[in-house]
Amino acid sequence: MSLDQKRDAIIEAALKRFAHFGVAKTTMNEIAKDLKISKASLYYYFPDKINLYAEVLKTIINISETTGYSATFENEADPKKSILAYLATRTDFIIKYYNILEYIKMIYTRVPKELQPVFSEAKRRELKTIEAIIEKGRVSNHLKVENPKGTSELFLDCLEGLRYTTFSSKPDFFPDKKQFQNLLKREKEFALIFFNGLS
Repeated sequence: MSLDQKRDAIIEAALKRFAHFGVAKTTMNEIAKDLKISKASLYYYFPDKINLYAEVLKTIINISETTGYSATFENEADPKKSILAYLATRTDFIIKYYNILEYIKMIYTRVPKELQPVFSEAKRRELKTIEAIIEKGRVSNHLKVENPKGTSELFLDCLEGLRYTTFSSKPDFFPDKKQFQNLLKREKEFALIFFNGLS
């Protein structure tokens, strides 16, 4: 087995264990035992759990893009239906990987440097998706937009503000699955108001 294959096997084993038991309840020793490798071998590839967690986050973000997860909104001609489908898909992703993403509540006050590039890339991809939806609506004359990039940034900033006000009052910051479903209703309501204004 090559070094890359071993690294991928570690990420896959961690993903399975994190998804089942949660990140906080999983130890590096348990992952090493799952793979029948020494703890020293595991630490050769990942110096600590936060580095391994960063790679697992990257992996699930890539899975969501490469498995056609986005087809539900990319193939929709109506930008309003498209943005609603995107928001629903995003919530489905959070719920599917809830046990992995929930770990964010442990570090939300100060994002570790290992996770900063992952969060930046996730935000870049979200902005790119929203911009593609708005640009498609502009080209099809469903939306009247002069600056799709700037409008997309404004939309995402408003969404983040909505998420922040919803979550910041919670003692654990990271909501449960039901709260994410409730947030989705508010996100959809806001999206319709925003996109109606662009129509």
